[in-house]
Amino acid sequence: MAVEPTRRYRVPAPLEYPDSDGRFLPENPLQANAIVELRNNLKQHFRHRRDVVVEGDMFLYCADGQADERRVREKRAGKFVALDVIVVLDHDLGDRGTYKLWEEGKPPDYAMEVISASSEVRNRETKRSLYERIGVREYFLYQPDARQPGPRLVGYELGESGYRRLRPAVGLPGAVRSAVLGVSLRPEGAFLRERDARSGTDSIRAGEVIDAKEEAARRAVEHKAEGEAAARKATEARLAAIEAMLGRAGLQRTDDS
Repeated sequence: MAVEPTRRYRVPAPLEYPDSDGRFLPENPLQANAIVELRNNLKQHFRHRRDVVVEGDMFLYCADGQADERRVREKRAGKFVALDVIVVLDHDLGDRGTYKLWEEGKPPDYAMEVISASSEVRNRETKRSLYERIGVREYFLYQPDARQPGPRLVGYELGESGYRRLRPAVGLPGAVRSAVLGVSLRPEGAFLRERDARSGTDSIRAGEVIDAKEEAARRAVEHKAEGEAAARKATEARLAAIEAMLGRAGLQRTDDS
């Protein structure tokens, strides 16, 4: 009687949960700048609260042990989605470079995806469905390229029957109000401007802060130069007055005068 050969089962490599695939997530400068600017602005908005997480370009892992079809850096990785900007209220992410739902214990409260040419369908359909399923309270989509057709900013709020589209903010053309963030967002050029719901004041974008500092430094240099020029003119006028006085007295000014 023939003996069947012993079967060998290949043990799959353990899953890894990397925080990067070695590539910067945005595919063009317009998208990248919009993501960085929004992240910095929201950090500034929540600067007085230590229990609010604002992050960008982060991998979100939905379930422990769930493998992704993609391989990250030639390794078997957990199933992930790349987040452009997230906000998590009443939470402390610490030094972690990824967002694992089973460890954090809650989904992000707010997610913003900045649309690019290749990601529009994925952001409008696939990611929207995922965020709805895991319980992200608000999901916003932003198109930084004003040349593209359609609304540039769209927001969704999670309800009992799923996401419903938020209405435009009253009195602010193109703006959408976020109850989670406590601001209304509206497109301005390639960036977003935030208006605080409580104070009604507009935010100063991070790029404008840098511009203002540079302008202040330039004005300080100009003011110093103007002061030095005025001092030279005053000295020249004083010396001219002395020479005129000496001339009337029939004397000449020496170098020690």
